[in-house]
Amino acid sequence: MNPRQRILLVAPSDQVAHTVGPWLESAGFEVLSQRGFAEARGTLGARPDLVIAEVKLGPYNGLHLAILAAGLGTPAIVIGDSDPVLQVEAEHQGAVYLTAPVDAEHVLVVVRDLLAAAAHKRKSPRKRVPVLEALVNDMQARLLDVSHEGMRIEAIGSRDTLPPSFVVRLPLFNFSCRVDRVWVSPAQEAGTGMSCGATLSPSDLDTALAWRALVDKLPGSSVMH
Repeated sequence: MNPRQRILLVAPSDQVAHTVGPWLESAGFEVLSQRGFAEARGTLGARPDLVIAEVKLGPYNGLHLAILAAGLGTPAIVIGDSDPVLQVEAEHQGAVYLTAPVDAEHVLVVVRDLLAAAAHKRKSPRKRVPVLEALVNDMQARLLDVSHEGMRIEAIGSRDTLPPSFVVRLPLFNFSCRVDRVWVSPAQEAGTGMSCGATLSPSDLDTALAWRALVDKLPGSSVMH
């Protein structure tokens, strides 16, 4: 197990916060603790590896977080009272529903199983899109292919290495996001600029979800890995 795997624990009750949190930390996980829905929603933008939430979160509930997490490809566990309807709804959203009170051994087994399954799950496929005008830190560029996790872009006319982190803007869609450079190389056509592979930087949840929705909407064809 990777000791740096991060779990977002959303537990307004002391009973869950003061038991599940220490269990996870003792097992070597990094725990991001939140008490309410709004704070947890913001923390989702940091892309934790797993979400564990109590079902009762004021006007919202843990299923709302599970739905948002699923939109990011993040597995989720929801903890609540025995309720067949909620259990079916959680399963419908791809989440695991655990009935309180929970025990350490069961929680850790489910956590490890979900993380193992997520690790073996293939990332979303890359999609080659029609050349789309873009701006890289206000420099002319073009978008070549995309995935839910990132993109391949080409900075036109630049002979300088792109910085480790920069902003990409797509004027046609009024969309912008910050990305982290993964690799960089000369463009395929000599003298035209630099090609770069980049992943979305940890950011606010709305930006991450908006990017995934945009990727799904863009026309294109699959790229073989």
